[in-house]
Amino acid sequence: MENAKRYIAGIVLSLTALSLALPPASASKAWKDHPMNYKLHAYNLLKNFDQFQCIVELYEKESNWSPIAKNGSHHGIPQGRSKWLATVDGFRQVEWGVKYIRNRYGTPCKALDFFKNNRYH
Repeated sequence: MENAKRYIAGIVLSLTALSLALPPASASKAWKDHPMNYKLHAYNLLKNFDQFQCIVELYEKESNWSPIAKNGSHHGIPQGRSKWLATVDGFRQVEWGVKYIRNRYGTPCKALDFFKNNRYH
């Protein structure tokens, strides 16, 4: 358990250092839409590193964390069927996706297992 806490602390420290090394948000609108920001938002919502790793893998397969991803009638980072997802930013898409996963599967790791077995979630 102590090793896991050190590992997470190291990641948080690395992400903090990364955020300090990158240009300020005012330098570019594109920075706000960087996939790392969506991943950090997902971690803040989940507050569990194992579940965070699962949602990272799931959304990399689904949309590569792109809020403008589209596959037929599926939109955004979580590739949900809601047309609303096509109209909101990536942060709202991540929130929608986390709620969807919690309601349907309970956890991102269960959603990822389902995806691996069925090629959709």
